Amino acid sequence: MSRTWIIAAREFRRTVLTKAFFIGAVVVPVAFAGISIAAAAFLKPTIEPMIGELAVKGGGENFLAALHIALHDDDPEHDGQSKGPSSTRPKDADATELIDAALADAKSTPTEERPSTDQVDFVDASGQDETAIRNGVRDGTWFAALIVHPPAEPGRHKTLELIVPPTAPNSHVQLLEDSARTAAVDARLLDQGYAPETIRRLFTRPRLKTTRLDRSGGEHTEAQWTRWVVPVIMMGLIWMTVMTGGNYLLTSTIEEKSSKVIEVLLSACSPRELIGGKIIGFGMVTLLMLSMYALVAAAILSLLAAADVVRIDTLIISALCLVMAYLMIASMMAGVGAAVSDLTEAQSLLGPITLIIMAPLFLIPVVTEDPEGIVSIVTTFIPPLTPFILVLRVAASADPLPWLEVIAALIVGFAAAIGMTWAAGRIFRVGVLMQGKPPSIRELVRWIRYR
Repeated sequence: MSRTWIIAAREFRRTVLTKAFFIGAVVVPVAFAGISIAAAAFLKPTIEPMIGELAVKGGGENFLAALHIALHDDDPEHDGQSKGPSSTRPKDADATELIDAALADAKSTPTEERPSTDQVDFVDASGQDETAIRNGVRDGTWFAALIVHPPAEPGRHKTLELIVPPTAPNSHVQLLEDSARTAAVDARLLDQGYAPETIRRLFTRPRLKTTRLDRSGGEHTEAQWTRWVVPVIMMGLIWMTVMTGGNYLLTSTIEEKSSKVIEVLLSACSPRELIGGKIIGFGMVTLLMLSMYALVAAAILSLLAAADVVRIDTLIISALCLVMAYLMIASMMAGVGAAVSDLTEAQSLLGPITLIIMAPLFLIPVVTEDPEGIVSIVTTFIPPLTPFILVLRVAASADPLPWLEVIAALIVGFAAAIGMTWAAGRIFRVGVLMQGKPPSIRELVRWIRYR
């Protein structure tokens, strides 16, 4: 047993103490987490105000009045809500009153999420042709221009064309586009004698808070997105790290076998000690990688103010599933690595394994939609899907899963993991010193049964 730990420490040091691993598995995740937090805290874009004249051609008086309102309102889409005097505009208000109300709203409700429009003046360019308007935008006479084209066919709506210079910021263009669309709709309502704010208030969608009742009699507020994002993040971390650790184990075994180093190692230890040491060593590598990636996940959840959405029982079960998943993947990779002589030969055996390992990714939508459905329950007890599906179900379920079901799934999963590790050891014992044609699946089964 002591030689097993010596081999494990050797595999861990040989993998971790390299520049490539340190940069890829430690520096990059930690740097990404740090940059994400720093960017959210300090790197806020500076939005320049709109300054100058906006040329408007066509549309009529109602369109120009509505454009004033939309461009000076805090939210060009309104979200069904208006602030200040604009929310009480009378149905029969004329264009001048609407413009004055909009300017009053803009001064009383400043915002930092959009460019300031306090220094924007409107110019009626109806008497100029489109070429002159484009030249005016190009030479800086106007910072932008908006042309309202008549409908191409009777019964159609007018079309809008926004002309901006090459240096126009995206925030300015977005605001002008949203304001122009809103103004076009409001102008139609004004033409029919309706007050846009009144119509918009009638179509306002109310805010909705979802409260989920617990089986224990309690209740909690639920954010729907967390029931999908958190399970995917947790399962993705486990899937990615065990796959990476398994690939390290595969390539290490093949390299040592092809270079005859493994023969030297077997002169000092038994095949069981060698494969045990490799699995344990690369398991420590996997744990280190998971720790680094978990920092990134924790940073993302902190930025989303959702650090408390993961329950303690979910973390405990996820840790057990990590061990289970690694034993399953590592045993398959070690068996393949011992059976072949190079990576090219390994592809024929990795094909079926890859399909099995990819299956949990295809089941994500089904399991997260109904964690206690028949598909979720059945696939939980199908190794090697067990650890990945169990993590998805535990993280996606609003209530903790029945403990008897969780314990049964853990027993089945670990029994399968131990059985797969035993089978990998049998394959390793026979195939680690063999050269030549790679074995078929039937031959691998024969190796497992060989005494």
